Amino acid sequence: MKLSERLQTIADEIRTGETMADIGTDHGFLPIYLKQSGRCPKVILTDVSRGSLNKAMRDCRIYGPEEEFDLRIGDGLSVLRPGEVDNIVIAGMGGILITEILGADPQLSRSFGTYILQPRNNLGRLRFWLAENGYERIREHIVREGRFLPVIMTVRPGETADRHDRYEDAPELWDYPDSMLRDRNPYSREYLEAERERQQRILDAVSAGGGEHRIQEQKAVRRLRRIGDLLREMN
Repeated sequence: MKLSERLQTIADEIRTGETMADIGTDHGFLPIYLKQSGRCPKVILTDVSRGSLNKAMRDCRIYGPEEEFDLRIGDGLSVLRPGEVDNIVIAGMGGILITEILGADPQLSRSFGTYILQPRNNLGRLRFWLAENGYERIREHIVREGRFLPVIMTVRPGETADRHDRYEDAPELWDYPDSMLRDRNPYSREYLEAERERQQRILDAVSAGGGEHRIQEQKAVRRLRRIGDLLREMN
């Protein structure tokens, strides 16, 4: 099985011999690949949707008819026992939903070694939540999938939380953190330039709306300034 660049990058974050659970597995391609390739001796495929789990079950039969797969229906991490696997993958969900999954049972969530997260949106709010709740961001990868440039975060439960006032006080620092320079790759500049265009469209729209949108306008200006600073640092 050949994975997309996004799924291959996630797979490469898992070390040979470790176990994993794919939360919201959908088609199940990632855990099937990890089991077939011998990278993971044990994989767990979970989904809250019976239809998605049936789809994953079908793919397991097609691509790994001789392999044993553990498929479980349920919400978030609730289908797992504490520390049952080394790695948790939560990919293709909104950033807020990911915080809700991790926050539903903090003791359970912190019993796993590593999380590989790929949020579809609200990246800054997710980064803020992780810092506030004692998760260390080890690295981030920007990858290509069609016309999209998803961000993949590898994080681990840490010892202490990093307390801040509010995400809203400095959203640009969480949406576009300094770690983008540390973790830069060939897609980093393209990602930031696309974000600059998006923020400029937001600024143009809210500026035309008058005084009632002043706060949104100020945030867009700050984000544009922050993106510009990072792009200059990448030169």
